Amino acid sequence: MNELKLQKRYAQSLFDLAKQMDCLEKVHDDVLLITDACLENRQLQVILKNPTIKPLLKRQIIVALFGECCQELSVKFLSLIITKRREIHLLSICDCFLEIYRKEHNIKTVELVLAQSIDEEFNQQIKKHLQTVLQSDIYLVTKINPKILGGFCLTIEGKQYDASFLKKLSILKKEFLVNLNNQ
Repeated sequence: MNELKLQKRYAQSLFDLAKQMDCLEKVHDDVLLITDACLENRQLQVILKNPTIKPLLKRQIIVALFGECCQELSVKFLSLIITKRREIHLLSICDCFLEIYRKEHNIKTVELVLAQSIDEEFNQQIKKHLQTVLQSDIYLVTKINPKILGGFCLTIEGKQYDASFLKKLSILKKEFLVNLNNQ
């Protein structure tokens, strides 16, 4: 089965079940917690992706980590994923779940790439302005890329606005070369 299709099916199933059981917000919080734990803990990623570790041991680890702080539905879902030997796709399933959740709640994902980090107050001002302009709640992902030199790149639902110095320098370079060749 196509991996993306598989991930979306699991994510949609969890979403539908959480909605049906009226615990969608809590499961959403659990998915955020699980995602953060997997991204921040390299050992957890290694354990989940290691095919030589038996599913029973993986389930015990997951229950020990998330059993107390997550909804029963979330823990059972994690156990099911491990039983079905799909734990290698856990992060992707979580990403698909969050995408479905954001779409359902009209939350637009916006990626902001900057040359250097900004303080939280300025980050909130940007988010508030984007909410006003887009007339939607915003999930703002800020990334740092010193290669853009300055300015910013903004990606909203696959559409990119590049106002970086690197882009402007590239445009100037092309214009300069065109003018140089025309002489």
